[in-house]
Amino acid sequence: MTVYCVDTSALIAAWQERYPIENFPRFWERLDAFIAEGCLVSPDEVLRETGKRSDELHAWLKVRGSMFRELAEPIQIEAAQVLARFPRLVGERKLRTSADPFVIALAKVEGLPILTEEKPTGNTNRPNIPDVCSALGVRTMSLLEVIRAERWVVG
Repeated sequence: MTVYCVDTSALIAAWQERYPIENFPRFWERLDAFIAEGCLVSPDEVLRETGKRSDELHAWLKVRGSMFRELAEPIQIEAAQVLARFPRLVGERKLRTSADPFVIALAKVEGLPILTEEKPTGNTNRPNIPDVCSALGVRTMSLLEVIRAERWVVG
């Protein structure tokens, strides 16, 4: 059983762009079961971040609180190390958020792949999650890659 650490971008992309719940209810039923099985985790910061981006998604996730991990000391230490090496991961640019270093830290501490829809920038001065993960040896996957890896049929 693979456990994935999910980033806000993947949740927002699924909810708003790729698999709206009103059009793809089976996808969300499958994701709900995946969460219940303990296969999808995320730091608390992702829940906070979704609250700023989508009230409906935030409400859906809040009921599934078991997927969210508190920022235990090893995660905080790792996040600080990530930010020391990649200070521009969190910045003032629009959509640059505070959850990214904690997502990376949780994945690194627990040895998990990250489910993200961010694309690499190829620029360490403006890195996205895939850029940092590539440098740290953490695997990233897209929604579609996870759906294929888990052999979900939701249609």
